[in-house]
Formats: sequence, C-alpha cells, structure tokens
Amino acid sequence: MNLKIVEAKQNDKDFILHANHEIDVVSSIETSKLKENIDEDLLFDCQPKDKKMICLIAKSEDEYAGMVLFSRVYWADRGEGIYVSQAYVIPKFRGCGVFKKMLRSAFNFFDDTKFVTLLVAKNNEVMKKCVKNFEKEDMLSFVINKEDFLKKLN
Repeated sequence: MNLKIVEAKQNDKDFILHANHEIDVVSSIETSKLKENIDEDLLFDCQPKDKKMICLIAKSEDEYAGMVLFSRVYWADRGEGIYVSQAYVIPKFRGCGVFKKMLRSAFNFFDDTKFVTLLVAKNNEVMKKCVKNFEKEDMLSFVINKEDFLKKLN
C-alpha cells in the first residue's frame, strides 16, 4: 500500500469531523467539542508551533485511510511529549499498519518528542487492541484513570 501521511488542511475538515464522530460512537461519548472548535483549535493556516493541536491525515492514493489528532505535553520526568487525543483508521485499512505509521509520524513531528501518551475509552475495543500491540515497546506511556487505579489498590 502506498501510504502518504501529511498535515491536515482546511479541505480535510469533513473527514476529520467524520472520524471524530466515529470515535465518539465507539467511545460512548455523546458529543465532543471538536465540531464547534475545529477551526480555532487546528488553525489550518498557521505554523505548527502556533497551533493548539496537530492533525495528520493518512491517504492511500487519493483515498482517506486515517487520521491522528495530537498536541504537545510536558511531563517533568520525561520532558516534551505528545498526547494523542484521537486516532482513527477507516475500517478497510485496519490491520495494514496505518495506525503504526501515523503514530510514528506524530512521534517524529516535533524534534524534541520523547514520548507519546493516550487514553482509550473502555468501550473502544478496536483501539484497545491496537494499543496492546505497543505494550512491550517504550514508545507509549499509558495513563490509568482514578477509578481503575483505586480498584487495583483493593
């Protein structure tokens, strides 16, 4: 597969919103704020350093294959990193390494990125399976929510 990963442009907005909706559905999120904030948050025409978040688009030929939405984060013990708030791969492209390639591109987007972190909704089985593939690599730092943490203490 000839996969190309590029920074999103204004004309990718409909696909980004479609992907966001699909993520909301599988994550049991009633409504996210991306639709009303997309122009302000992505600032399509600005330099990456001026944006609140970055969106990378994966395309195979001229067909959308996926997207990843992320922002910079700083952790005192690790330094500069990125927080992936959304990742989506079109069903027909799943299992082809699209997520891994998008994640690699996100990881390498900024020169000083030391780690990637993300949260996965309990109901999002597809994403939980994808993330599980990375557990043995030091590429991802997972964050555990308070409820799960407290359960493990008991």
